[in-house]
Amino acid sequence: MLDLPRKIALSVATLFGTIVWFSLLAILYITPSSAHLFDENLIPILEISLLSIFSATAIGFFIEMLARYFISLKSNQINEFSRKTKNYEQSFLNDAQLIKKSGLEVNSQNQIKAVDFLNLQTRDDVRKEFIANLSHELKNPIFNIQSYLLTLIDGVDDKETNHKYLKKANRNVLRMIRLVRDMDVLAHLESNRLLLNKESYDLISQINDVLEQMSERIEQSKIEIVRNYNPNINLNVFADLERMEQVFLNLISNAIKYSDSQGKESFIKITIQDREDLIYVFIEDNGVGISKGDMYRIFERFYRADRSRTQAGKISGTGLGLAIAKHIIEAHGQTIKVTSKLGSGSVFSLSITKPNKQIIT
Repeated sequence: MLDLPRKIALSVATLFGTIVWFSLLAILYITPSSAHLFDENLIPILEISLLSIFSATAIGFFIEMLARYFISLKSNQINEFSRKTKNYEQSFLNDAQLIKKSGLEVNSQNQIKAVDFLNLQTRDDVRKEFIANLSHELKNPIFNIQSYLLTLIDGVDDKETNHKYLKKANRNVLRMIRLVRDMDVLAHLESNRLLLNKESYDLISQINDVLEQMSERIEQSKIEIVRNYNPNINLNVFADLERMEQVFLNLISNAIKYSDSQGKESFIKITIQDREDLIYVFIEDNGVGISKGDMYRIFERFYRADRSRTQAGKISGTGLGLAIAKHIIEAHGQTIKVTSKLGSGSVFSLSITKPNKQIIT
């Protein structure tokens, strides 16, 4: 298409050509021959020349108009093609992003499935280990009871020996009862079905009472008890008295079991610290300690750290004490931790809520 200057030029040229043409005609046909300025023989040549110039100009402008129209048409087609290409490119980019996002989602799902598979495998391994440990814990008392009963069935004339075997059989029966009881408690704790009967009570009196209950074992093991607290004051906490007593019994019993101090005098040090809204209790021993490899597993059911280093005859109980202690403390909304070094003893620490900062669980 023509722009404005060219449209004006074409219009002027057309108008001028028309005026010249009709003026020439007027000169030739209206004026007398005697008044002509040039020879009549030249008139056709002038007509043809003017007509050629006019025609050439018009044709030139027309060809330019056609050329511009063709160029504009092609330009529009190119722009349309470019726009479509950009749309296609954007569409391809969107598809690529969608494919990438889908790939990431697939990878994420695969990772989740892999983690779930590992968790299932881990749980399966834990279940197998638990069954193996439970079988081991039950096997010893069952075989002991069987051997004592078979001996008694065969007949034992000596009443003292007879009573001794019956007493040993009864001791193994009690061990199995404790195992079943602790398993029931642990099952309730792990399923959050154990209801806590929280109340305010004196922690100092509770720890003194626990030490009194364990006094015979402490004396037999020749362990010194170090009270790093004032035993004559009252220090109230808000917790389940019965369950917390079980925690302290398990922790102190555990310290007694592993009290081999390799020739040194054995001790159990109990520290109580009053910090703002919580009471912290530390139970320290200078026994065999715990290796780094065992540290993260000591709160598992039936797990005993480095059994080969423990003294013969000291490892008793069900193997569930620390697991139960951990679940009871966590059921109170608190934490229990351990720090230890192999050959240098261990320190178990736990927190208990004060009455004025009751935590509902």
